[in-house]
Amino acid sequence: MAQSTPEEFVNQVRSSVDIVDVIGEYVQLKKRGRAYLGLCPFHSEKTPSFNVNAERQFFHCFGCNAGGDVFSFVMQMEQFTFPEALNKLADRVGLTPPVPISSEENKQHSAKATMYEACNFVARLYHYMLTSTPYGAEALRYLENRGITRKTIDEYQIGFAPDSWDFLKTQLAKRSFPQDLMVEAGLLSSNDRGKIFDKFRKRVIFPIYDSQGEVIGFGGRSIDGSDPKYLNSPETLLFNKSKTIFNLHRARPSIRKRNQAILFEGYADVIAAWQAGITNGIATLGTAFTEQQAQIIRRNTDQVILCYDGDAAGQEATSRAIEQLRKTGCTVRIAPLPQGTDPDDYIRQFGAEQFSQQVLLQAMPITSFQLKHLRSKIVIQDEADKAEYVKQALSFIVSLPNAIERDMYERQLAEEYGLSLEAVKLEAKKLFKQQKLSNQRDKDTTRRNNSINNGKSAVAKAPAHEMAERMLLYYIMRNPEIAWRVQQECNVDFQVDEHSALAAYLYAYYAEGRQPDPGAFIHYVEDEKCKQLASGLAMMQCKEDVSDKEIEDFIKQVNNYPIRAELIALRDEQKQLNLQATGSEDEERRKQLVIEAALIGMKIAQLENALKDG
Repeated sequence: MAQSTPEEFVNQVRSSVDIVDVIGEYVQLKKRGRAYLGLCPFHSEKTPSFNVNAERQFFHCFGCNAGGDVFSFVMQMEQFTFPEALNKLADRVGLTPPVPISSEENKQHSAKATMYEACNFVARLYHYMLTSTPYGAEALRYLENRGITRKTIDEYQIGFAPDSWDFLKTQLAKRSFPQDLMVEAGLLSSNDRGKIFDKFRKRVIFPIYDSQGEVIGFGGRSIDGSDPKYLNSPETLLFNKSKTIFNLHRARPSIRKRNQAILFEGYADVIAAWQAGITNGIATLGTAFTEQQAQIIRRNTDQVILCYDGDAAGQEATSRAIEQLRKTGCTVRIAPLPQGTDPDDYIRQFGAEQFSQQVLLQAMPITSFQLKHLRSKIVIQDEADKAEYVKQALSFIVSLPNAIERDMYERQLAEEYGLSLEAVKLEAKKLFKQQKLSNQRDKDTTRRNNSINNGKSAVAKAPAHEMAERMLLYYIMRNPEIAWRVQQECNVDFQVDEHSALAAYLYAYYAEGRQPDPGAFIHYVEDEKCKQLASGLAMMQCKEDVSDKEIEDFIKQVNNYPIRAELIALRDEQKQLNLQATGSEDEERRKQLVIEAALIGMKIAQLENALKDG
């Protein structure tokens, strides 16, 4: 059997991978007619505008115009080069590249691929040290004392880094991993004198995975009380704390099935909850909750329970997380924990059943939590303090979108502090007006348009000649005969540069004897802007059987645009000349201007006749 060429192999991978399955691991997709719809992973949005075409195997976002095929998606999501994306997708379907796709692949490994390989090796090595050697005995007892079972240790591939400065350094060197690259990957460290040594020493090691289940970093917990208590990998090519969510790859199926995520503060809480049968738990990695993390969660669910520690720091962290999650459109509830406890301790002390019944099922709405949190921060000693608290409480209440909910909390506040409902509502009305005025001033008038209507809105707003160009490109992508006709009958280039460039790609595509296939063409296009344009046009819903007369009308619109543009310019010029002639006090100058205007009028008449004849 003949070995396939690089191009044949690319097509083989593209036809073997289902783009819906690939994108579905990053974005929760729901079927809408012939397409799949979800929240765009490339920009922040609350209303889904991200479309995936299963039939043609491409995607397009009508909010930010990102688009392309399955390779484009993986490259943008993972910041991969094309060869890296190709290899990842080929490995997914069990295919092996026949020959190097590019000269870059003649190298044994890219830096990123080597880091992935090293991280996976280190995770296996540390796990072996914990579970199968005397070096891990103390750490194993520590984990068992915390109630972590061997099954959970294996599930999370928990490991142990021995108390050595060069254990891992030696093991990596034996396998020819470049030392400098291992420092860059956060597995080794170096000091000011250039000495290289192990990053983690005498610590229980928790591998950190990306959303696809690849090890990208590690968290180490000291077992002897040494500082820091927790030590995470530094930022690397693979590991970005602000964009990483612990346990997402493992919890994703449960999150989507239940349409709910439980957000914890740390990985110990997630692991304790998982062991207790709560499989939709995720966590941040020792940093403040970020907008990127909120968007990742929103792409998988719109319901979140926050279960942070019961201390003051945990309450403040909860408030910050609420802010980020609400921006993305998530419905948030807060699970109460006793002061000074964390979920891990609570589960070990009271068990999984009580945690579910007394904590998770008692999760309160945001406003109840915020009022409770606010009340804990304000010491009420006199009427002035009470008035200040009521005013701050009302500022939360009036921001609620539901009028019934606002009324309920206003009545609750009035009853609790012995105030008349009329007075509370009067103050609430005043605060509501103030917030409304403030929001109007701060409103972003350049907000992205996420209204998609299957792509029709973008076309409908375009000028007539641009719409004609788009329609021609749409049909050219589906019919080489229309491509030949447009080449022959269009006397001018498309006026929009991107349209002209995409048309050139289409002519070249068909000149190589390729068959009409929007998905294959999108992959063929190299320029990113043209690729995005092609995916957007391919998503348009237009009738498939276009008549010769309709194509003729589109071509006429394109051919006539330069004449129409010239007519507009000439009419403006003629108008200016007539105004100057009317206002001129110099008779000779006035006559000259009238003659110039008349000559332009003759040219205008010629152009108008040309349009009629055309």
